[in-house]
Amino acid sequence: MRLARGLALAALLSCPSAFAGSITVGVGAGVTQDGANATQNPLTTESVFARVGLTQRFAAELDIQKTNAADTTDMKVVTGLLVLDLGSNQLGLVPQLFAGAGIDRSTNGYSGETDGHHFEAGAGLEYRAAGGLTIGARFHIGQRTIDSTPNVYYATSGTSAVPCCGGDLWAPSSQNEGEVRSLDAYAGIRF
Repeated sequence: MRLARGLALAALLSCPSAFAGSITVGVGAGVTQDGANATQNPLTTESVFARVGLTQRFAAELDIQKTNAADTTDMKVVTGLLVLDLGSNQLGLVPQLFAGAGIDRSTNGYSGETDGHHFEAGAGLEYRAAGGLTIGARFHIGQRTIDSTPNVYYATSGTSAVPCCGGDLWAPSSQNEGEVRSLDAYAGIRF
């Protein structure tokens, strides 16, 4: 089994292509929302990415995203993607499909870290200019699972909360389990 996987990987990486090995790096901005907060405004995101061409149609991509929450929460998401170019042109408009997995981490000033992981897939449209400029937009949909959350202990006196120490001492994580949707636009340089 190990030998078969090794041969399959060697065959994939040895596919001849004028565009195999191309590298694209860039930045993006967008919005994201999870199913638990569907009635609230989406959160904004900022990201950086690097993509390496494996063959003429397949590329591996690493995205690092920061989510800007309204409270003191600091959310970061790292995702590895496999990107499939659907168009036959390597310049001009190129439709794409992608799928991947990643890790999620959020921290706030009150209760520590919340860790999770996610799986996502989506579609996008990218414009590639002859000089290397790349711009695009993508829609992502995925599923997040929370792996760990901090234990939070409330100050109590008997069976009631202490009046001086209400709920403002603890802020829940903005990272929730379940469906996650996002839309982003990006610009990059292709080498």
